[in-house]
Amino acid sequence: MSRLQSLSPPSPSGNYWIPSSADVYTMFENFDTERRYSITESQSADALTSSFDILTPPQTRTSAKIRPGTFIVFALSTAELAQEYPEDSEVYRKICQYTPGRYLGLVTSAFVRWNEDDDSTVEEVIVHFVSKDTPQPSEVANHCIPIFPVSSTEPMDSSALHTSILFPWIDHKQWTTFGVRLCIRQTNPSALVFELRNEDLELFENKAGQDDSRLESLHTILDDEAKATLGRLLVAPFAFPAEIWFDIRNHPDIKEPLSFVGDIDSLESIIAGRTPRDHESSALDE
Repeated sequence: MSRLQSLSPPSPSGNYWIPSSADVYTMFENFDTERRYSITESQSADALTSSFDILTPPQTRTSAKIRPGTFIVFALSTAELAQEYPEDSEVYRKICQYTPGRYLGLVTSAFVRWNEDDDSTVEEVIVHFVSKDTPQPSEVANHCIPIFPVSSTEPMDSSALHTSILFPWIDHKQWTTFGVRLCIRQTNPSALVFELRNEDLELFENKAGQDDSRLESLHTILDDEAKATLGRLLVAPFAFPAEIWFDIRNHPDIKEPLSFVGDIDSLESIIAGRTPRDHESSALDE
């Protein structure tokens, strides 16, 4: 069995893994007993379990190149995932042909792992989604903060987040409790970087901490479908290989957060040898 086919938490021989739908209910149901990393915890916790090899020697966590409070565009790195398979295999070909969506988010935690064995480093970040929409269902609709600028059609909110350089998107919302953990495999630098002001990053952290605490009680009032959906949007303890862009302006087809779950499902289907679900940005049918 190949490294990704088990679709389960990292094994001693595993590098990356795609979570199956069977995992997501447990992820949300056990939220109150197995805490997901909150904003404060993620920035101050001890070294986290590595998603790329849990049996490597202890690694030193050092300062990251990417500062918390930085907005990025990101996408799953299919090139990195494909390297887990022989180049002449059908799985390799289909992964390479798949075009994942691009997503907008705020880096809320970042660190670098250094492996003393080969003197290599890998940077990991926690990114919270940015979206035009509020989180759903209605129980978590207020788990977000507007980002300035806000149009006249939107209710004015004095608590809107401000960036050091005017944010290039109008009427977007910073989600506070849902995001992803990424292992940075390819970076597209830019001289123009959009960052929250220091006081606005603190505002986000305070609101995120409050909303994170409220999440714990939701499993008693949500139905199974809502639990499963929210469970897949929580920041997981494993990292997805990703490509990131610092210039967030020139990406006209930014996807909504739930599409990220669709990317995971499609890649899971490829790895398991099934026909992926329809994906509007996929090149599989070419």
